[in-house]
Amino acid sequence: MDAFTMVVMACVTGEAHCATRRISEMDFTTVQACEARVDDIIRSMTKEFGKRPEFKGRQVTYDVSCMDRAQLAAKFGIASSDT
Repeated sequence: MDAFTMVVMACVTGEAHCATRRISEMDFTTVQACEARVDDIIRSMTKEFGKRPEFKGRQVTYDVSCMDRAQLAAKFGIASSDT
């Protein structure tokens, strides 16, 4: 059974670069299991951003993807992998 990886991209209004986080857990054996964790991960990232005074009052947008190995490789242009 293939494991899924969650890729989260968070963009803060006015920042030149977005923050990314990749979460791969053995419990992500279906897209539904991966998606079930989205709220927890986003909540955690939002709390981290809230601790930074320079981000106060700024909008954060999130892009979340749950992908298996083949989808991850295709998305990021990985031709082959030993893992």
